[in-house]
Amino acid sequence: MDYLSIESLQISYAQDNQITPALKDLSLSLPLGSIGVIIGPSGCGKSTLLSVLAGLNQNYQGTVLINNKSPKECDATALILQEYGLLPWKTTWDNVGLGLQIRGFSKKETVIRTEQILNKLGLFHLRKRYPAQLSGGQRQRIAIARSLVLEPELLLMDEPFSSLDALSREEMQDFLLELWQETNLTILLITHNIEEAVFLGQKIFVMSECPGTIIKKLSNPLAGDYSARGKIEFLETSNSLRSSLRGLN
Repeated sequence: MDYLSIESLQISYAQDNQITPALKDLSLSLPLGSIGVIIGPSGCGKSTLLSVLAGLNQNYQGTVLINNKSPKECDATALILQEYGLLPWKTTWDNVGLGLQIRGFSKKETVIRTEQILNKLGLFHLRKRYPAQLSGGQRQRIAIARSLVLEPELLLMDEPFSSLDALSREEMQDFLLELWQETNLTILLITHNIEEAVFLGQKIFVMSECPGTIIKKLSNPLAGDYSARGKIEFLETSNSLRSSLRGLN
């Protein structure tokens, strides 16, 4: 049975006395411990979909299940946004431990778990720095640490590496892959970067223009292969997805 299951998801917004559909008959599934990647044109509803899965948007029609629970009932989901969401007036240590404090963990447990995750991700030496003192890649690692300290089962990522330069982006892709191999998290990631989708996504979902729906599903055997970027199969898969997206413009 799939860990994540969406059937006939529909969302509409009321604006200026008109109903505007955002998602229409969207269906997808993702097995436990796998990485799924969603690509699609701007404004097709990708972020809207993640807001539903994160339990932030409950005004929808259709069936959305995470481990047989509704998103509202599921407390094992973490969301990482494009702009990291770090509080600029808090240090790395305080940003990472914030979620534990909000959930009512004791001070002792918060200290133990924060130290453990910072050490695990090689970030402990940055614990006293503020976000403005960190590089983009370091801020993204801190955002990931803040999510992982809560020990989620499902990690949702909304274009997490889009603001990074090309080299830093590839380093973060490698970092995420190593993290997945260690934790066996279920990950659903949104990206506009086709090569990123092919490198990371065991399942790749292509969305249509708004109202968004899934128009192509691809099982990708190249995902997780560190040498894949230079293979002809990688280029062919990337070009195939690029052609699919160009057909939407």
